[in-house]
Parts: sequence; C-alpha cells; structure tokens
Amino acid sequence: MKLCTMELEPGTRMSSKTASSDENQETEPTVHASASAEPDKQCMSVTVTHNGHLSPTNGLSNGNGAAHESVSPPSHRGQVPSEPRVGSPIALTHLDHHNHHAHSPNRHSPNSRGSSPRNPNTSSPCPAHGQTPGQGQHVVHVHVNPGETFSVRVGEQIQHIQGPATVRMVSQNGPPMPMPMAVPPGHMVQQIVDENGILTHVILSPHHPCQPHGMASPLTGPNGAPQYYPTGYGTQYPTAPSGYTPHTHPHGGHPAMAGMTATSVHHGTPPPIPCNSHTHTGPQGPPHPPQNHTAHGNERKQRTVERLQRRINTRRKETVHNATSTPPRRKLVNGDPRRNADTQSSSSSGDGQDIEDERRAIQDLLTLMKTPKISNVESRSALIELIPPECNTHPQWEIDPCEFRYELLLSGGKEGRDGKEGKYKMVYSGDATEITLKDLKPATDYHLRSCSLLDDLKGALTNPVTFRTLVCEPDTPQAPKLSTKTKTSLQLKWNSVTDNGAKISSYTLEYDQGKSNGRFVEVYNALARQYKVTKLGASTAYTFRLAANNSVGRSGYSEPVCFYTSGTAPSQPDPPMLSEQYVNLLVISWIKRPNDDAFCLQMDDELTGHGFVVIHNGPELSSQVKNLRRNTEYKFRLCAKNDEGSSKWSDTVCYKTLPDKPGTPSRPQVKGKTHSTSFRVVWDSPKDTGGCDITKYILEIDEGKGFETVYEGVEREHTCDHLLPGHVYRLRVSCASVGGLSGWSDACSVTTQSVAPGCCQSPKLQGKPKATYLHLRWAYPDYDGGSLVTDFEVQMVQPDNSMREVYRGPDLDCVVAGLMPGRSYLFQVRATNKAGTGGWSEPLEVISGPGSPDAPKPPIVSCKSPQSAIVCWEEPVNNGATVTEYRLEWQHRPETDFVQLYIGAALNHDVRGLTPATLYSFRVQASNSAGTGPFSQNCSCVTPPSSPGPVVAIKVSSTASTISLTWREPCCNGSEIASYNIDIGERHHLITTDSATEYTIIDLLPETVYRVRIQAVNGIGVGQFSQPVKVVTRALPPNPPKLECVTCGPNSLKLKWGDGKNPDLLEYTLEMAREEGSSYPVYQGTSHIHKVNRLAELTTYNFQIFASNDAGDGPYSSVYTFQTTKAPPPAIKAPKITDLALRSCRVEWQPCKPMGGDSIVYILQLQHKDQENRQIYKGTDTSYRLGELNPKTCYQVRVCAVRQCTDGTGDLTGAFSPGTAFTTLDPEPVNEAITKSAEKRILIAPKQLTDQQWAMIILLGFAAFAIIVAMLANKILSYTKQS
Repeated sequence: MKLCTMELEPGTRMSSKTASSDENQETEPTVHASASAEPDKQCMSVTVTHNGHLSPTNGLSNGNGAAHESVSPPSHRGQVPSEPRVGSPIALTHLDHHNHHAHSPNRHSPNSRGSSPRNPNTSSPCPAHGQTPGQGQHVVHVHVNPGETFSVRVGEQIQHIQGPATVRMVSQNGPPMPMPMAVPPGHMVQQIVDENGILTHVILSPHHPCQPHGMASPLTGPNGAPQYYPTGYGTQYPTAPSGYTPHTHPHGGHPAMAGMTATSVHHGTPPPIPCNSHTHTGPQGPPHPPQNHTAHGNERKQRTVERLQRRINTRRKETVHNATSTPPRRKLVNGDPRRNADTQSSSSSGDGQDIEDERRAIQDLLTLMKTPKISNVESRSALIELIPPECNTHPQWEIDPCEFRYELLLSGGKEGRDGKEGKYKMVYSGDATEITLKDLKPATDYHLRSCSLLDDLKGALTNPVTFRTLVCEPDTPQAPKLSTKTKTSLQLKWNSVTDNGAKISSYTLEYDQGKSNGRFVEVYNALARQYKVTKLGASTAYTFRLAANNSVGRSGYSEPVCFYTSGTAPSQPDPPMLSEQYVNLLVISWIKRPNDDAFCLQMDDELTGHGFVVIHNGPELSSQVKNLRRNTEYKFRLCAKNDEGSSKWSDTVCYKTLPDKPGTPSRPQVKGKTHSTSFRVVWDSPKDTGGCDITKYILEIDEGKGFETVYEGVEREHTCDHLLPGHVYRLRVSCASVGGLSGWSDACSVTTQSVAPGCCQSPKLQGKPKATYLHLRWAYPDYDGGSLVTDFEVQMVQPDNSMREVYRGPDLDCVVAGLMPGRSYLFQVRATNKAGTGGWSEPLEVISGPGSPDAPKPPIVSCKSPQSAIVCWEEPVNNGATVTEYRLEWQHRPETDFVQLYIGAALNHDVRGLTPATLYSFRVQASNSAGTGPFSQNCSCVTPPSSPGPVVAIKVSSTASTISLTWREPCCNGSEIASYNIDIGERHHLITTDSATEYTIIDLLPETVYRVRIQAVNGIGVGQFSQPVKVVTRALPPNPPKLECVTCGPNSLKLKWGDGKNPDLLEYTLEMAREEGSSYPVYQGTSHIHKVNRLAELTTYNFQIFASNDAGDGPYSSVYTFQTTKAPPPAIKAPKITDLALRSCRVEWQPCKPMGGDSIVYILQLQHKDQENRQIYKGTDTSYRLGELNPKTCYQVRVCAVRQCTDGTGDLTGAFSPGTAFTTLDPEPVNEAITKSAEKRILIAPKQLTDQQWAMIILLGFAAFAIIVAMLANKILSYTKQS
C-alpha cells in the first residue's frame, strides 16, 4: 500500500459543507460509501471541519439540495514540479470504487465536536458537477491510483483515503497554489496548473512498490474493557502512533517541508495488541503501549512446537514398548486405507505428519468458537464479550486459554441500515475477551463476527451477530449565519443537522439581548431554519447560539456568534497623540469611541511633496511609524470608520523625531616629533554628527593601568607631557552632543623616546676559577633608559695590561676560556639598548688556578716477536703540578675505539698476546693533582706474520660412497693460505687440497664411520688441526618395485606394486606421462596401492615408479602402459506419467547426453503387482504410450539407457531409474477434484533413500543385532552359573 500525505497548518480555515435535509442524511467524522449514479462505483464526499476532523456527507449540495456527481478525469494543460505552499482552505470530494472497505465511525465523542471556534463567514455551498463554482471558489482534483492512500492532515488530525479515488478540493479563500506533498520513497507528485498558474490537478505516481507500516492501539473504556479504534474505521490519533514510519518527499520539495510531519497508514489486519481481560486499565489510565508482537508470536509458536514434539516422542516410546506385544495398526491417510509404513525407517517424515495432525486438530478446535455476546448497547458504543474455545476436553495439548488471540470483524454503517450484511472489516485484533466498540452510529444495524487464533493457526469465522444502536439527541448544529441586517433587525439562517434516529422537532435560537454578559434568552423555537430577530437597538452587538431538539432530547449549543445592527457614521475624532518618540520611529495612538470600528491614519512629509499618505488602516488604537528621518517634523491626521461610513479628518498635529548620537571620531594621530617625556596628538570630527553640533571631545590615555581622561573640550588637539621615556601609551577619543555620547574611536599607540642605560654593578665570580677558564655573572643596570637592554659587553685586562673583549650578547653570564694557570686578570661589564651604550662597571680581579699537564710526545713501539712488543714514552710539561700517573691506550683495528691498556707511573710497558701481521695504534696521557692532560699523538706498528690458525666451523654431508666437506677459511696470520691437509683416519693417507674451502671425498664404504680433521698451510708453516668431526656414510637407495593394474575402469585405473609389506618404510613415487612427453607425480607415500581418477575412457596411459629412503631416490622403473575401458550411460531420472486413461497412459523420460560416436537406446520395463519387471519397449524415443492396461490397477514403470558400442565390444547398459507408480482410472464416474488429487499423487515419484540414510539404517540394524546378541549371551552365562 502506498501513501501520500498532505499536511495543513493548524489554524487553517476550512469550508463546511451541508447535505440535503432527508432523514438518511449523515454527518460522520470519517469517510463512508454511498451509492452514486454509476452502478460499479461509490461516491464519497469528505469535508474538513473547523476542529480539524474530516466529515463525510452523502453528497455536497449546491444550496438547493442537488448532490455532486462523479468527477471527470483531469485535462493536463501544464505540469509543474511539486513546490507547494501551506494554508489553503480546502473541501474534499472523494470518488471510490465499490470494492473498498467500509469505514467505521470516528472515535471522537459528541462532546468534543464543537469545542473549537468556528467562523460563519467561511461556509459556502459547493456547486454540482458541470456547474461553474461560486464566486471565490476554486476546485482542485487529487487523483489517487489503486493501491495508494491519500492522507490529509489538518492541525493534529489525519484523514486517510484509499485509491482508486479522485479527491475534489474546493478553496473558498482565493485561488489555490501548489501545496506541500510528503511522498514515500520511489514516488513522484505531478501538480497541474492552468494558464493563470492556479492549481487544478494533483497526481501521485508510484515507481516501485513500498511496504508501509502502521499500527492501531487499544484504549481503555469506562468499564475497564479495551477500546479498539481500527485504522479503516476512523481518523488517526492526534499524534501518529509510535509504529508509524514518517515519509518525506523524494525530491527535497519546498523548504517549508522541513518542519512537517508525514504519516503513514497500515491497511489490512492490524497487529495483535496483548492485553488481559481481567486486569484492564481504568477510565483515567493511559493507553496500552505498543509491544513487539512478532517476538511474542515467535516465542508462543516455539513453545507450541516443543509441546507437540514432546507428545510425539512420548507416543514413539509407547509404540516401541508395545511393538513386541501388539501388531502394527493400519494407518489412514486422507480417509483411504494404505499399507503400513515402516516407522523405524522414516522417523523424520512421521514426526512431520504427527505435527501436521496436531495442528489440524487444534485448528478444528479454534473453529468451534462460540458467537460473541453483545451487551450494554448504547447509541454510540457496545460491549463485546468473546468466549474462548473449549480446551478442557483436550488436556494433552497443554493449551492455556490466555494464549488465544481474537479478531473482531464488523459490518454496518449505511449498508447495514436495512438489515443486510455489508462488507466486513477488522476492528480489533488482540487477546482481550471484552472489547468496547466506540464511536458507532446511532440507530444503525451492525453485524459482528469473530474468530480465534493460536500462534499461526486461525479458526473459521463465527456466525454473524446482529445488533442495533439506540437513538440519541441530534448532533450539535453549526453556528447561525447572518443573511441581512437593519438598524432594528437581524435576519439569521442555519443548516440542518443529523437527527441520529429521531426526527428533528424544533430548533431553539437564543441571544444575549445585547448585554454581552453571557446570559442567553430564547428568542425562537420552531422547525423552520431561518428567523428574523426584530426590535433591536442600532449599532449594537448581539450574540446568538443554536440548538436542535428531537424526541430524545436537545443537542449541544453551537458556538456563540456575534452580529451588529446597522447605525450612523462616526463624528470627527480627536487629533492623534504621540505615545513614544525615537530617532527613526514614532508611536501614534488615539482613543476609540463606542461608534468607531476602524481608523485611518495619514502622514505628511513635506520634504517628499506627496501630501498626506495612508500609513495605517484597521481597528487598532496605535500605530508604529517606522523608517523616519532623525530630528525631522511630520504632520498627522486621523479618520474613524464603521459600517455606515467614515468621519471627518481630525485636526492636523505635528510631531518631531529625536536627534541621533554622533558617529565615532577618527583615531588620534601624533603631530610632530615624539619626545622622551611628551608628544602632541590631533583627531578629526566624526563624519555623522547625528543631526546636531558637537558640544565636546573626550581624550583618554592608558599607560598600562587602564584608560584615564586627560582632556575634555571643543578643541581637536592636545599635548600629553610628564611621560616616562621609552613607555608605550594608548589613546582614544569620543564626542558628545544633544543626541548622546558617541562610541570610542580606535586606540592609537604611541611610544616615547628612550635613553642609554646606567652603569652595571661589578661582575661576580661563579664558582672557583680553573686553570684555563672561569665563570662570570652580572645583573641588569638599575635604570634601563626606557628601553630594554639588548646586549652586554665583558672586557678582560690581561697580566701584560693588554685588553680583550671576551663576551658580547644578551645573557647575564659567560665562561672565559684561554687563561694561563696562576695568572691575575681584571674583568668589567657594560649594558647596551637601542638608544646607546652605558658606562663600564667597577673591575673584578681574579687569579687563575693550576692546570693539568701537557700532552706527551708520541710513544715508541718495538716488536720483539709476532705476539709481543714494548712501548716507551717521555715525561711531558706538568704545568705547575707533578705528574702522578700515565694512561696507555691501544687500538686493534682502525674502525674500533681506543681501550685502556696500562695505568701507572712507569714510562714503558711490555705488551703480550698480540696477533701476527696486525696493525696496532698506541697513545698516552699524563695526570697530576690539577687533572688529566690531553692524549699524545697516535703511534702505529705492524706485528710480523705467523703460521695460520686452526680451521673451525666444518659442515659435512654424506652419501653411500662420498663425504662432502665445507669449512670457513681460518686466519692466515699475515701470509696467504696455500693449501689444506685432510685426515680421515689412521688407515688412510693424508689428503692435500688447494686453497679452496670445500672438498668431496670419494670411493668410501657405505655405512662406515670416519673421523675427519683439516689443517691449513701458508708460507710461514703448518697450522693446527681442527677438532675431529665424526661422519657416517649412508646405505644404498632401494630398487624400483614391479607395477601392475588391479582394476580397470572407464575413468580410473587401480594400480598395485610390491608384495604389500613395507618394513623399511620406503616411500614410493608414482608418475604418469603427459601427452607432450613430460611426467608428473600422481601419488607419493608408503602405500602399495593407488587409484588414479579423472581419466578419459578408452585411453592409454604410461606410468613409472621409483622408491626412496634415507639414502636418497632409487632408479626409475621401466614404463608400464595401461588402458581404460568404455563408460556405461548414467542413470535416468524417474519417468513421468501423462495422459492417464482407463487402459492407457503415456510415459516420458529425459534423454541422455550422447557419448562419443556411440548411439543411445532406452529400455522401458513395466511391473504389475508382485510380478517381475518385463521389458515393453526398447528404442531411441524418449516417450512411449502404454496400452491394454487394466482399469483401476496399480503399475510401476522404470527406464534405463543402453550404449551401443560401434567398435564391436558389445552394448553397455546403465542403471535403471527409480520406479514410478501409477494407478489407472476407475470406470465409475468420480469427483473431478478427487481425480485431480489422485493424479497429483500418482505423478509424485516415491522418495528414494540417500546413501547416508541407508548407512544409518544399516548401522542401526547392526546395533540392534549386537544388543540382542549381548542379551542372549548374558542369559546364557546366567543360566550356566545357576546350573
């Protein structure tokens, strides 16, 4: 179901429609169907009332009782996209097909229909079809396609109209413009306008089906029973239920659509609402909240299935227990006897049949539900009591009556007035047993049916129960309308109302006698629908209200409406008064007299020259005149009006607007040169003086503590003095006039000139002075001269009275280096800023401390042997302190760091453990009490070469007759390695090789232990032997086995080799040759047999095999050649039986695919009762007609394919298809439905068991046999023990 939603703003005035005055007239708050001129359609008229509800009538009248006809299809003169506006008053006329659901009464009670105020001037009749609409009326047709729903929102109320339908909308307050449409996704709205841009037709076009969502919810009634308001029987709730999904326009639409609420409606069966018939909410309780009924339904369904499964398991256990004592009973299938089925072979199908029988029995129980009981029938409500099905007669089902759900269907309205049953529509779905139907039509026949549901099972509907609602007082009439008026009379008329089953006897008209005190007096009581009230006062307001009477009682009063009698024109009013005065606005007010209804205010602006112009026209007593010029005088005059005419103009008065405050002056600027303690500033007057002269200027200055006033006067310049040098000042200025004080100008920043800083204090020594450096610190000068100090300069006086600058920078400390130990030095400091440099501070005298020794001369190295050397050095300059120790460091390679070798007071050191032919570097440093001196320069030497080092990291790999050796080249010790000596044992000679680091020893014995050693040789001599390595040669690899073919098939070959024993765990590799000559392995493992699959039929294949063990792979065997056989045709599916007759039928089967160049023939066999299968056909056709059959006899047919080989090897017969059983027809006439069902059962082939099912049956059989054997053995043993 598709949905289109149209929303109107709350407060939109809608037109009221009046139906003809016959007794069958209805004014219901929902849509209902009535007969139209066409026999296959029904016409509906929908009117939007003032309280926001949609009310239907049998036909909209044109004032003379003529009803509307069907609306003709629209003519498409122009199409525009959907960009509508909001707020057009409309009236709807709806044409609906006869197959739509009937609608029920509105859920709103009669006491709430007249609560909203009404405007009597908005009602006007709608013309009949083919007539021109009345003045000020415009018609728009909304076309709803089948399956769509058109939803109208007025205020907080929603009305839904189902398609196919044409909705006629009448606007009485001006031509309608395109209106906003909330369209579900995948839909498009076309709005058709005429040549004047007036909306005439609206068409909703769906693009793809959409599933709407919706839910109706029950409310509690006065007696605690739930009240259900179905979707199709009334308007929606004031706010959409939580289950509704909002839809928006797919194209974005007009910007006004952003704040609208689109609604959707659910058609069909509403979801069940869980409730308890014994615990209802009271009259003041809230409605039941929506719940997740799908989840609860699934849980109940699961419980039912589990309950049925438990009963089936119990029944199966009883059957197994009684299997040995009672014979199997015959089973009835659809009332016909059948052969007993093997229950042990098909447990799953039996369970499904038991569950289906249980469900069928429960559904029969639901069908036995009694008809509902109807009580407390009133004019607009009735109490329905539902009786649950009797479940006490079947206690084995374990059904709780609270699990039942019920559906209630109602037929009534206009179709039920003559006692006939109309179309039923669901009004309730839930688990409550007491339901209160609300908003029924008075004096109307209704027919009610119900049914019960349990999970997904649903019973049949009960017989209809008929009841008739009571008559009641008439509906509240609309407010009376004014026809004509004079100074002493008012002519009123009104529309007829619904009598609600009792004929209208009279109308009662009351008025307040013009006193406006809320007390009404009856002025008319008769059946006529118009009356002239006379003897009234001129220019007086009278309030009227109307009520209708019948034999039951009086209806509610209509909304009070006020009308005035005619009078005289008002006299000249007093001049208007000035209430408020502003710069660009004047508030003008005046006094209202009793005879004044409206006022006209005019203004004259002499500068424009247009004279007096109307600036206000209405009943208000004041007016704001905006957009005036400041400090300007304007003239005003006033005129009073009423229905009789206008008064003379009042005397002219003049009022003047206030002047505005002046604009902001310009930013102050410095005039002339800025000094260290003063400067002069000037500024300009503001561009906008506010309409009056400037009275003074105000200058403020900020030196960092906030702005302070330094000048007030009419001059536009000022000298600021007594300032600080190098300080930043901020200045701003404002001006004042009669209009007020202006804003402050932008601030101007001015910095005074700065001077050089003062002298610094003497620097101070930080820490103890060292031999070659010291650390000095100083502070900022007491006076910086108005500018930040940027640099400091430190000067040093050396012992020879020469001066040197040792530091210049912004820091307050420095380290002076390059000093001589034990010398006296003088230090001074001075500061510098951007204005200049200050004076030197007082000098600071400092004596430097002792120093560390100087660097010694490079040491002297003498090599005594390739592994030892002696290092000597001389004593350096000690710089005033005796050298206490020396530190000797050496370096093995240039890329490594120096490491300590010796520390002590000696001047030489003997180095041992050196590496031959290696470069060594040495350095030395001295230390005294003042510290450690620098290192000497490096001294390098190379040790003499030596014999090579031992061989390490030997790797071996062996075969049956060889040993492969690889090793890492040892250190040559300064002389290249020339050869290697290999020793493999005492019984073998020494093997000499070249300088290569790998060698293979051959001609060895298999499975023999060898001890291998290696020795390096260079020009100096022979190195040491390596550690011995133990090596064992391997055994010889095995020979290949003999290969033979065990089984030959069309697509596989089963090959075998060896004698079936493999004690040595040999691994065999079977390879198959490709067409291009190469081969690939098809098997690798320890088994002696392998089946090669996926081969082509009648094809020759070549194979080779070899064996492997730890010694390696053995040789290949000779080539073996094997050939595959031809393949039989595959099995055919079960044949089909067609054209079944008394003595004949046609058998059809699927053909087989051709196999090479061989032809395919088919063999058809027939079996009758217990006889054997006999061949009745053999040929190439895929169908055969059987004849000469016996009537009403069971037969079974099967078919197989035969491959006729052309090479003379014979025919290959495939497997037979599953058998297809059928029964010929009975010569006696039978029911056509039974024959069709029998044919359907015949055509269904019996289900064949799968391999897994056969395996399970065989396994169960073995298990049962084992249990029986164990029981017999146990009894035999017990008997033997007893004997």
